[in-house]
Amino acid sequence: MASIVDTYVSGLNEVLRAFRSLPKEAGQELRAESVQIADRYMVPAWKDAAITHAGPWGPAIAASVRAKRDRIPAVSIGFKKKAVRGGASSIMLRYPADHGTRGRAGARAQVFGDGSNWIEQVRPYQADALKEWGQAVDRIVRKWDTTP
Repeated sequence: MASIVDTYVSGLNEVLRAFRSLPKEAGQELRAESVQIADRYMVPAWKDAAITHAGPWGPAIAASVRAKRDRIPAVSIGFKKKAVRGGASSIMLRYPADHGTRGRAGARAQVFGDGSNWIEQVRPYQADALKEWGQAVDRIVRKWDTTP
């Protein structure tokens, strides 16, 4: 499944590497916090963008948005099972709905022409989600860091 990165966080790799020095439970706690943050901010934003901007495929795409269990808040979009009449899955609909015939599905996406650009409509949640995730990281590190 393809990934979409919609935010760059300076120093993120170093933070995630540092978590390896903490007990396993700290990583599990971070994953749980990240899922809650994704459910609170990201899932509604991605669903709304799909329903509002992805045209007739929006409801099928929105129905497939769910939080991923990861150390950073993330969503997964799409299922392999048939989502619309004609046999297309929600995975097959994501990019043609966004990019149109120039997208990854090529000529099979004739319905949208130039695309709806629905993925670009998701950005408003980022500041609040990143702030809350940063606070969760700080809280978990303080709780589990045993270095004097």
